[in-house]
Amino acid sequence: MAAAAARTVATGTARLFAAWSTGSPLPEAADRRCEGVADLAARRARVSQSLAFTDGITATLFGRGDDDPGERERAGHSEMIYDGANAYIRVADRWTGFFLVDPGGPRGINDPLWPMDALFGASDDAVEIGPEAVRGVPATRCRFSVDLARADAALSAGVSVPSGPYRSLRRLPAEVWLDAAGLARRISVNSEPTAAADAQVWSIVELWDFGLAADITPPEPGEVLAPSEAYRLAEEEPQQIIVVHP
Repeated sequence: MAAAAARTVATGTARLFAAWSTGSPLPEAADRRCEGVADLAARRARVSQSLAFTDGITATLFGRGDDDPGERERAGHSEMIYDGANAYIRVADRWTGFFLVDPGGPRGINDPLWPMDALFGASDDAVEIGPEAVRGVPATRCRFSVDLARADAALSAGVSVPSGPYRSLRRLPAEVWLDAAGLARRISVNSEPTAAADAQVWSIVELWDFGLAADITPPEPGEVLAPSEAYRLAEEEPQQIIVVHP
């Protein structure tokens, strides 16, 4: 399984979908967190991300009764760039970020590609579940456990860990769907194994269109405003009213 992680990263780029699912390694539509493109080699991703954890929670907060799905999409999502340990969010036409550090450090556990890092710590206990397609591509579903200490040793940047007992972090339940070429099409990692079964959160990433062109350029330091400044300027700017003539 760890070899599958390295093989997948070696493809360079891919489209990605990320979700947080409670109680199941299989995501529902409402579990979606974000979708976009990834530069796996550069450890970057550019995504459209739900403002409130998942699409389901965001839809509840912004109102399911809105007659304009496009408006609901614009209101409930924002553009983000993940760059190694850093994450930037676009506010209006500016960039900001929270707790920015050295991008060469480990990805945070909220990074959509964190499950890929965790896969580098796959233990030798994989059990094949059976064939199961991911986005129409035939794959083999396998169940195994992840040792985050092993993943940390395998990655030059290391790996971030969720909260929990150290012992649980060395045996996180995980599943992976591998295609015929041995590439990971879906990775699901249970980051809360000590919680009740119906409260356990699975961090999920799906990958497809490997090798596509993806230019992900994070903002320069001088282009990044403090969050308070970025949101203040966004609130002060007059709203543009677009008049469409028949």
